[in-house]
Amino acid sequence: MMDKGVRLVYGVVGLLGLSLLVGCESGQLVEERDALWAQNEELQQELTTAREERDAALADRDRLSGEVERLQDELEKRQITIAAQPQPANAFRGIEGVETTQTDKRITVRVPGDVLFAPGKTDLKDSARKTLDKIAQVIKSDYPHNKIRVEGYTDTDPIRKSKWADNLELSLERAAAVHRYLQKQGVHADRMEAVGLGEWHPRSSKASSRRVEIVVVLRE
Repeated sequence: MMDKGVRLVYGVVGLLGLSLLVGCESGQLVEERDALWAQNEELQQELTTAREERDAALADRDRLSGEVERLQDELEKRQITIAAQPQPANAFRGIEGVETTQTDKRITVRVPGDVLFAPGKTDLKDSARKTLDKIAQVIKSDYPHNKIRVEGYTDTDPIRKSKWADNLELSLERAAAVHRYLQKQGVHADRMEAVGLGEWHPRSSKASSRRVEIVVVLRE
């Protein structure tokens, strides 16, 4: 039989082993706890950063929204101011036989085609030169630096007995004839352009559809 001394030794060894085992497990728990605390701190920092970024984005949104409202108010005020301003008078209205319309962007001088040309022709009538002389004079005196568009139009009747391929070609040639005449009267060619718009912009009648419009561009 084992004596008491031996049993005591075995008991002490057992207790030491159990203590070591418990100590190892406690150390692992401490390490795991510390790792979890570190992860928690990192997550807290990320959450704080995200909240700060969210607050900054909301502040930017509010600032931009206020800026948009301010610009819209300013635009409305300017539009009201422009609309309230009277349109400047233009001397084209005093020319007999032409129709004049005006917006804040352009003045359109509409000359009937029958005043300018014989049917199917592109040579200016002698009687048309007096009207174009007056138009050229107003352009040179009142709008010397503005862009001028000379636009030719026809009625919707198709070309049958003519050297012109179609109404588009006829309208362009008529616009070009007026362009050349205005140039001879001293309107600078580098500020003018001639375009043919054919039959696709008719007016209330065939006679009124046949026309040349001289457009003074006030602003683009």
